[in-house]
Amino acid sequence: MKQLSLEHPAVRTGRTIFMKQVKDPGSVARLLQPASTNKKLGNGARFVTKGKWKGLPMFQLTLEERSTCPTSCQQWRTCYGNNMPFANRIDVKSDEFLVALEEEIATLCAKNKQGILVRLHVLGDFFSVAYVRFWQRMLKKFGALRLFGYTHRDPLSAIGKEITKLNSSGAWIRWSDVGDKLMAANVNGPGITCPEQTGRTDSCLTCGLCWSTPKPINFLAH
Repeated sequence: MKQLSLEHPAVRTGRTIFMKQVKDPGSVARLLQPASTNKKLGNGARFVTKGKWKGLPMFQLTLEERSTCPTSCQQWRTCYGNNMPFANRIDVKSDEFLVALEEEIATLCAKNKQGILVRLHVLGDFFSVAYVRFWQRMLKKFGALRLFGYTHRDPLSAIGKEITKLNSSGAWIRWSDVGDKLMAANVNGPGITCPEQTGRTDSCLTCGLCWSTPKPINFLAH
């Protein structure tokens, strides 16, 4: 785990250390990458093989770490994005971002009638109330869409309250580093230790634990 110093420019400015990897939506082939391109998520595979979402292809969305995250994030200096020099981070400030994202969701849902699963966010976080409401709208518009992910937002904040509404609509967004509460996702904390990290399963696709139980999940520090 790479920990940045308090004086590191990325820590002080709240940006990634790999600024060249922040991409305009129009400059990349796709915003939602297949899980197969991520070792932890898919490890070369594309479809969920276990649990209630078995058979669905998984896609991932990666934003810019720190820039879209709350400064209260316990992993501010140790974000695993510090070790991801080649990952594209989609620029959320672009006017094209949400338009392009909705078009891509529509295309994927049309191609995959059984549904799709989107992992929010490999890097980054929910950055505004409007952005959470965008995902609320997507769940209502596309019945084939499923969502899971993690957030460091305070559940009692304005953004956090909208995330709670998102979960009530069927998403599985876990609250990061909140201890033994339901729907928690802790780093070196209480909970069921991630089976992928301990070698008990091949990837998220072959596990499904994070969207199957509200019990706390524990992740080993990256």
